[in-house]
Amino acid sequence: MRLLFITQKLHGQDAFGALWIREFIRQGFDVEVICLEGSAQQFEFPVHSLGKEHGASKFKSVLTFERLIMTLPYDRVFIHMAPVWYLLGCWWWFLVHYRLPTYLWYTHYKMQWGVRLFGWFGTRFFCATPQSLPQYSSSKKKTVVGHGIDLSVWMKRRNLAQNPSRLLVVHRLSRSKRLELSIEALTHLDPKYTIDIYGIEAEKEYVAELHALIDRLDLRSRVTFHGTVPMTRLPEIYVRHRLILNMASETIDKTMLEAMTCGCYPVTTKGNAAAIGISDAPVEESPQAIAVFIQKYADQLPLDADQHVSDGIRSDFRIAATGEGMYRIVEEGHSLTGLIRRMGGFIEKGV
Repeated sequence: MRLLFITQKLHGQDAFGALWIREFIRQGFDVEVICLEGSAQQFEFPVHSLGKEHGASKFKSVLTFERLIMTLPYDRVFIHMAPVWYLLGCWWWFLVHYRLPTYLWYTHYKMQWGVRLFGWFGTRFFCATPQSLPQYSSSKKKTVVGHGIDLSVWMKRRNLAQNPSRLLVVHRLSRSKRLELSIEALTHLDPKYTIDIYGIEAEKEYVAELHALIDRLDLRSRVTFHGTVPMTRLPEIYVRHRLILNMASETIDKTMLEAMTCGCYPVTTKGNAAAIGISDAPVEESPQAIAVFIQKYADQLPLDADQHVSDGIRSDFRIAATGEGMYRIVEEGHSLTGLIRRMGGFIEKGV
C-alpha cells in the first residue's frame, strides 16, 4: 500500500513525525512524504520539501505541492495535523481521482476551512480523544484512536522525585493550555510548593500576562520558566517530579503520557483524565480544586486507575497507578504501534 504522508515540518530534531512515518513503514506501508520544510538527506525514506527552509515563497510552495500530488504515485493520503493541505489538494483527490481515500489526523477543537472541507469530502478523521473535533461528535467519519507514544523511546523509567512539592508543567505556552489555573493554585498551597515550567512561548502576549499574574500574586520565587528543551532531556525532568499539571480543556497533550512512563502522575481535567484512562482528577477546573487535589496526594499518588472505555482503544482494567500501572495505561491505550495499527486498518481498507 503506497501512502502519501503530508506534514508541516520534518527535521532531525522533530522526531515526532519521523517516528510515525517509520512505524507506518514497519507495518508494511510504502511511504513518501511531502513537508513544508525538511531535509531529505536526514531520512531513509523519500522526503519532498516545499522549500520553506530555503526561503521559498508561499506561492512557490503551493505550486510545488500541486505538482507533487499530481505526479507522485500513491494509493492513500494521510495528512498530519495540517488541514490546509486538504484545502489545497482535495480538487485532485476527490474530483480527478474520484474520491481517493484521504485521512486527516487532527487532535484539536478549532474549525478552519480545511477541516470543514474534509468533513464534506474526506474519508476519515483520526483524533486522540473524544474532546477533539467536537463539531463531528455524531459523525461516522470521526474515529478516536488514542495518542501515539513510541515505547522504544519512552521505556519505563523509575521515578526519582525526592520533593513532592516540586510541581511540573510541560507544554507550549498558549492561552488554550490555561496555565493561569495552575499558577493561581499555588496561592492555596503551602509556600514550599513550586512550579517548574518548560515549553515554547507560543503566544507572547499570553506569556506576558502570566508574568504579570505571578508578580501580582507575589509568586516570583515559586514559579520558574525554563524555556523549551530538547526531547532527549525530558525523561530526566519527568523522573524528578511526581505531579505534572496540565489543565488544557479540549485535548490531552502527549507530554502527560510521556510523563506517565516516568511515574509522574497528570493533574488534569476530568475529561482529560477519562481520555487518558486514569481515574482521579480535581473535582472542578478551579485553582482551589487543583490545590486540594495536590494536597490530597502529597504523600501517595492515586492508588487505582479504573476506567471503562467503550471505543475499542483499551479493554477494561483495574491496576495500581504506580509507575508500573501508569506505564501499562500508556502501553495499552496510547502506544505508537497500537495507534498506527488502528489507523492502518482503516487506511488499508479505504474506509
